[in-house]
Amino acid sequence: MVEVATGIARILKTEGIEWVSTFPVCRVNNALGQEKIPMIMMRDDRYAVALADAYSRMTAGNKIGVCTVQGGVNAAGLQVAYAGLAQAFEDGSPVLCITDGVPIGGSENSQFDVTTSLKSVSKWYGYIDHPSRVPEFMRRAFTMLRNGIKGPVVIAVPNPSAEYDENLDPYEPVKSYKFGP
Repeated sequence: MVEVATGIARILKTEGIEWVSTFPVCRVNNALGQEKIPMIMMRDDRYAVALADAYSRMTAGNKIGVCTVQGGVNAAGLQVAYAGLAQAFEDGSPVLCITDGVPIGGSENSQFDVTTSLKSVSKWYGYIDHPSRVPEFMRRAFTMLRNGIKGPVVIAVPNPSAEYDENLDPYEPVKSYKFGP
């Protein structure tokens, strides 16, 4: 059995992610450190997204920029990161944004509807509703990031300390496909 956060960190290593930009309060960060994935700490969620976006642009979209932002009950980090995700979406940058989970349908203390808002600035918003679905959600995220029109993908991790059996669905790196001449 492995914790969800550790499973995500291992999958990022498997996919060749070299580092992650982060605002230091996301609960996945401890697992990233344990798995020896370097983190660049930013002073705000918006800068974490901007750095991941810049990295993706500098590599002409050939490498995926990854960031972690805080979610939480009022979705404060996501509200701040929204503009960065919108810019990455508009310009077609493959950015994986991992966030703490926010209650489905929105946040309790805010008028910010997380699901609707993030679907408008990302190719896909995945909410990991059960620990055993981590490999499935990460596989789908990397498939969308590497194939088709480039753009950001957001994964919400509501319970990073829950556990799942990574041997039931072993993770294999996602391939990219190029169509046409």
